[in-house]
Amino acid sequence: GLTATAERTSANFTATSTNPSNTFGSATLSMSNDKPNANDLVNVTNLVPGDTMARSVTITNTGNAGFTYTGSISAVANTALWADTTNGLQVTVKRGATVLYTGALKNMSIPASGTIAAGATDTLTFDFAFPSSGTNAMQGLTQDFTITYTATQLAGSAK
Repeated sequence: GLTATAERTSANFTATSTNPSNTFGSATLSMSNDKPNANDLVNVTNLVPGDTMARSVTITNTGNAGFTYTGSISAVANTALWADTTNGLQVTVKRGATVLYTGALKNMSIPASGTIAAGATDTLTFDFAFPSSGTNAMQGLTQDFTITYTATQLAGSAK
């Protein structure tokens, strides 16, 4: 015998839609200050007990995202000017009239700022002092230090 089969054929309509050229762009977190070079903030010689130095630094948000920032200090040398937290170098740090830190330079820590928007600035004032209680052992010394400002992005949000 003979057997015959037939395949079924069908046709379907289709359509498409796209979401073209989508992008994500991440923010840039960057900052600068107006005293970025060695000795820009302080370069004083021939200090004697009782001397004071007032200086300021302006932090600028050079990125495109808001941030807060903190400040910390470090040193390579460990002279009596640094190590003696009573008779050695002292500092008071202010933002406007608000005192952020006062005490031994070696222990300086600047707490988190408020929000610094993109393009905005924040100014800190440093009042350095060599106390009148400085001792003869502090003659002829040179003390270095570096202040590091660290920015932290603001919390993410729904976009």
